[in-house]
Parts: sequence; C-alpha cells; structure tokens
Amino acid sequence: FEVGTRWKDRGLRSRLALIVALIWSVYTLSYLCHIFFYLGMVIYPLTHRAISAGLICILVYLLFPPGKKVRKDTLKWYDLLPILIIFVGCAYIAINANSLVAEGRLVTYPYEMVIASLLFLSVIEAARRTIGWVLAVLIVFFFFYAIYSNHFPGFLRSTGFSYPMAIGWMYLSAEGFWGMIIGIVSTMVAGFIIFGGFLRALGASQFFNDLALASAGSFRGGAAKAAVVASTFFGTISGSTAANVATTGQITIPLMKKTGYQNNYAGAVEATASLGGMFMPPIMGATAFLIAEFLQMSYWSVCVAAFLPGIAYYATLLMQVDLEAAKMGLKGLPRENLPSFKKTLAGGWQYLLPFVLLLFLLGILRYTAQTSIMYTLGALIVVSAFKKQSRLNPKKLLAALEGSARGMLPIIPLCTAIGILVGAIQMTGAGTKFTSELLTISGGNLMVILFMTGFAAFILGMGMTTVGVYILTVVLLAPALIRAGVEPIAAHMFLFYFGCLSFITPPVCVDAYIAAGIAGGDPFRTGFRAMRLACAAYLVPWAFVFNPGILMIGSPLQIIKTFF
Repeated sequence: FEVGTRWKDRGLRSRLALIVALIWSVYTLSYLCHIFFYLGMVIYPLTHRAISAGLICILVYLLFPPGKKVRKDTLKWYDLLPILIIFVGCAYIAINANSLVAEGRLVTYPYEMVIASLLFLSVIEAARRTIGWVLAVLIVFFFFYAIYSNHFPGFLRSTGFSYPMAIGWMYLSAEGFWGMIIGIVSTMVAGFIIFGGFLRALGASQFFNDLALASAGSFRGGAAKAAVVASTFFGTISGSTAANVATTGQITIPLMKKTGYQNNYAGAVEATASLGGMFMPPIMGATAFLIAEFLQMSYWSVCVAAFLPGIAYYATLLMQVDLEAAKMGLKGLPRENLPSFKKTLAGGWQYLLPFVLLLFLLGILRYTAQTSIMYTLGALIVVSAFKKQSRLNPKKLLAALEGSARGMLPIIPLCTAIGILVGAIQMTGAGTKFTSELLTISGGNLMVILFMTGFAAFILGMGMTTVGVYILTVVLLAPALIRAGVEPIAAHMFLFYFGCLSFITPPVCVDAYIAAGIAGGDPFRTGFRAMRLACAAYLVPWAFVFNPGILMIGSPLQIIKTFF
C-alpha cells in the first residue's frame, strides 16, 4: 500500500503498519524535541535505541513478506513470532537500560540467553527482508567468527569467545546491537528522514520538479537537464538513491523520452543524477552528519570538503547531456509547455527557506545536527502554512509521519545488524589485524592499497543504502587507508564514492534497474550508459588522495588548480 492510502482501503498488515509507523514517528519527534525531558521522564540513550530499532524492525515484518510469492495481505505465524520476539527483546533492554549500563554484565540468566539468541535471528531476518541475503550472511559469519576465531589461520586468528560471552556482549552492553551506529541513525539520521517525509507530504517534490523544468527545460536537451536539476534537489535530502529514481523518474524519464532521448539513455540520466544527490552538500542523504561524527569534525567542514567534488560530478554530467542533445539535434522544450519560473518560485518559496535556516544553524551558529533539524522542521511547518496548497492538514500529517517511518525501513534493521559486525571486530581486534595485512599485501604501495580498498568498497556497497554503504566501508576499510598516510576526510570520501558506485554499475545496479523499468529499457545497457555519464565519480575520488585541493585542503591556488 502506498503512503497516504485511506484506512478503509487497507488490509490488516497495512493498518497495523500505519499504527506502528505513527507510534515511531511521534515517539522519535518527541525524543528529538526533548518533550520527555520537559515532562520529567528520563529516556536513556540505550532505551531510545532499543525502542527505535524495535518499532522499525516490527514495521519491516508488517510490510515485507518473507518472499515474493507470499501473499502480502495476511499475517502468518512466521511474521507474528519474530514481531513478538522483537517486542520482548527490545522492551527488556529499554526497561533495564540504566542497570545494564551500570553493571556492564554479560548473560546471567537462561531466559536472557534465549531472548538474545531469538532477537539476533529476528534482526538478521529483518535485514534480509529489506537488504537481501548477502549482508545477512556476512553478519552471521562475523558473529560466529568472534566465537571460533581461535580456529582461523594467520592474521584472522584471535582468542575466541564463548557463545554466552559473545551474545551477551551484543545484547546486554552498549555495543553490538545498541552501539554508536544505531545511536547516530536513531537520532540525526532519523531527524533528516522525518524532515524529508514532511517535505514530500507538503508537496516539495512537485515544486522541485517544476523549478527544474522552469530553469533548465528551455535549453538544448532541456528535459534531461531538468532531470539532473530535479534529482539534485530531491536526492540531497533523500537517504535512498532508489527512492529518488522512483520518485523523480516517474516525471523526468517520460519527459526525456517524449523529447527524443532513447529509453536506455533517459534511464541512465535519471540514475546518474539521483546518485549525485548523495555526493552534493548540504545533506548528502544524511551522510554528511555521519562523516562529521566519525571524524569528530564540524559538519560545515564536511560540506566544504564535499562541495567541489559534487560540482565536478554534476558539471561533467550536464556537459555530456548537452553534447548528446547536440549530436541528436534535440532542442529545448517549448516555453509555453513549461511552468513559469516566477510563478513556480512564488508558489513554492516556502520550501527553500528551511534549507537556508538549516545552513545558518549548522554553519554559522554551530548548533548540533539534531537541534538544527528540529528547528528546520518547525520552520518548514510554519512557512508552509502561508500557502494553501502546502498547508499542513491532518491527511498530510498522517502521510508525513507514515512516510518518515517507511523511510527508515532499509536503514535501521541494516544498522542494527551492522552493530553485530562492529561488535565482533571490536571483540577480536580483527580490524587492526586486517589493516596491517592490507598494508603488508600492498607492500606499502599507496596505489595498490587504493585499488584494493576501492574494489572492496564497491563489492560491499552492492544492494545497500547510502548510509549502510558509508558505515560498512568506513568500519572495515578506512583504518587501512589512514595508516597508509591518506588524509582521514579523503579516505572516508574515497570509500563512500566507490561504495555508492555499485548503485549504477552492473551487475548489481539497483538504480539502473529501477530507471530501466520506468523507461522500458534494458537494465544492463542502462547501467553501462550510466557508468559513462558518471565518469567523474570513478575519477574524482583518486584526486581526494593525490590532489586533496579538490577537498579544499591546501592553499587557494592549489584548490583552484586541482579543481580545474
């Protein structure tokens, strides 16, 4: 069922999903706005992480059946049982969070062992339903690696841990399931996903599409250029490139085909433009805040570093789109068929003001990301009330809250599961050993280690979300690059770019598959065409390492020279 479907048109699963989605969104907004604090209630960080992860994982079981051939309108025992397990397992942590952190103990009681084991299986299954088998198998491997690491050869060998110790570390400590990753995702990332949900519900998607058409539609190849501009607007606030393609592509791809572009080319332009939204500040699909958190640097510094690469990416894409239009003899769209720029801006200026406020709060006043996004969301609701078509009403509010929770579906189960991987690496010290082995294999040659880590990031990124791509690649690969002498911000950006390239690069080119489906083209041909269009994304990351002026590191002359 689509977001905003009427209650009477929903089945049992969709009705329950709506209730759970509303509970998560209202709870998360209350937590981020410190309403519980003002009411005299103390919500410990561990409690919040357990509540947030539990509700979204339950939502996964309501909205994602275990297989494609399973009916989606009925609830079976294999859905209800993990829902009950997740509820009990997360409630136990939420209620006992303070004592668990204070005691720092491992599994003590048999029932804790049972709950932890069943919750482990339920979370892995939730991640499988949303992301796929590859990550689920990887997480299970790392968990059992921590137990049997004393039987592994070479640099993978460690002391090994008992099953109760391993499962207790994952479940009863502030690591594993409930570590830093789910902490960031359930606060900062959740805030920006909610902001994006309200933007879409208030009609911002249509405004950005109209603004793109009004500003670029009349130029040569205007339909494709409008697609690039629209996808930039929407992509930077969306945590999912696939959602970006599916949303803006419904409008831009048919328009490109109508003006003369071939099916595969139209799909490739949309897929490439949607990917670029992840690289373009100020939000970068919420990854900018994760980079700042991991590197313990200011958000503004991350935006400055990411700005020129983003410009290079889109400048290259627009240039290729223009040259293709010239080669095909395509002209711009007739002005009379385009929305008026002045009227579009006059009717939707209220969507732009919150972004200005967000940059002011983060860049000038240096507020935290969590505080800034709540002020920005409040500003969006207030300024949207000035226009009738964008005014928040009960129907739009329900759509915004439901859409926000659904936006977290591919993120929270993934990051909860990745917490197990990170916990296993911390327990065994495998991260340090893996880094040393990479440096040994490469012989200290920076080019070799970049090829190795770039390829590994590409493989790890297959089928992931942008947030998951960043976290997984940085946890596993960034230490090796930094020890090899690469600037930390350059290492993180290098891995992020190469991890995201799997979205448009065959064989697992998720964005190209979606775009090809809308365009009626061939997924592989669309993917290979997108690779050509996104050539900057394959080349610019090397400059992060060897010419860091592109990341605003160095003198003004070095920065300008490197950019050109």
